[in-house]
Amino acid sequence: MTKSLSHTRADRAVDQFLRQSRLGRQLGFSHQLIEDHEFHGDTITIGGRELVNFGLCCYLGLGDDSRVVEAAIDAVTRYGNSYSSSVAYTALPLYGDLRERLGAMLDAPVVVAASTSLAHFAALPVMVRRGDVVIVDALAHASILAVLPTLEANGAEVRQVPHNDLARVSDLAAAATQRSWYLIDGLYSMAGDTAPAEELMLLFSTHPELWVYCDDAHGFGWDGARGRGQFLRRAGWHDRLVMSFGLAKSFGTMGGVIAARDEDLIEAIEVTGGPMVFGGPLPPPVLGASIAAADIHLSDELPGLQAELMGRIRFVAEHSSRIGLPLGSKELTPLWWVEIGPVMSTASVVSSLLDEGFFVNGAVFPAVPRGRSGVRFTVTRYNSLAQIESMLDLLNEARLEHAGHDDIIDLTALEDPERESSAQGDD
Repeated sequence: MTKSLSHTRADRAVDQFLRQSRLGRQLGFSHQLIEDHEFHGDTITIGGRELVNFGLCCYLGLGDDSRVVEAAIDAVTRYGNSYSSSVAYTALPLYGDLRERLGAMLDAPVVVAASTSLAHFAALPVMVRRGDVVIVDALAHASILAVLPTLEANGAEVRQVPHNDLARVSDLAAAATQRSWYLIDGLYSMAGDTAPAEELMLLFSTHPELWVYCDDAHGFGWDGARGRGQFLRRAGWHDRLVMSFGLAKSFGTMGGVIAARDEDLIEAIEVTGGPMVFGGPLPPPVLGASIAAADIHLSDELPGLQAELMGRIRFVAEHSSRIGLPLGSKELTPLWWVEIGPVMSTASVVSSLLDEGFFVNGAVFPAVPRGRSGVRFTVTRYNSLAQIESMLDLLNEARLEHAGHDDIIDLTALEDPERESSAQGDD
């Protein structure tokens, strides 16, 4: 069947992303099903090869913790695989147990959604009013950006600002005729850098109509007292701060959380937010597992788990400095970025690491700007210092070997033969 492609810039971008995704799938570092019958730690199997996994976001290693697993089994035994009702009508008592624990962790009322993305869709259209100005950080997560058309359709004005440019945020907030909202990540999921939390909190005193909505999905759990996350550890609460979190990272489960000091606001999100009213619930085993994970975060065990992870994080920073590996950020988080440049060079670097037994994430447009592809890797409590050192050494060697090698892999071999040759884009 012949395809008809319009040659708009957007179409070419989508077409290029499709070709790059096919490349990643063919080389074995994207859209892969692992072949393991069980998962117990640091390795995964892809294509018959056992690979040390540096692409996992289960930072504290709770995904296969026996207490979390047993709680999931207990919940499914008592309540079945699902309780198929909108929480707007009825919900399992496990929801109340989880909310209570999350509230204790965060010292604030919370609402629990089926995912962080659905939490954004539940909260933002309820909070942002017609005529409000929505200021979006240029590197805010795609799950936040996905809500912007809805906010615009509801009458809000959306403005994007350069990454962490608080001077520009201040100018836009000062010019707003009613409320302004600054939408950010607490820990940015690609480069591993953070929002300037302390400086941002100072803007509240000079801009009384400024609100901040912070997605700290990647900062939650592994940092802060009771796992409340790196942003709240640094900034503390404010009446005009709304936080969102994810349970699919350090918690080792799934789901999204909205927290704020205003109980009426949290209630409004819970009873009127679209996904809360019309979406499905978290299944019983996820609720049970999340309660167990919350109990670990509320226990005296958490500081030790966080310290173990921080030791690995510091080792990445120190060893990378010793060998001259240029990290995108020097902040001490479990997320790291190494820019390579061209897509082909990035593919070659990732393939080299796969050949040596290490799985990392290759990132290309649109996850990163054109021409700035690179390697994203994470460290968790599953990874040993020896594994981390070997991976960093090999990454640095591969980076130097393949720098600028645009023509190592031929993308055209992955293209649809019926695709029109003019519908191409450059990285």
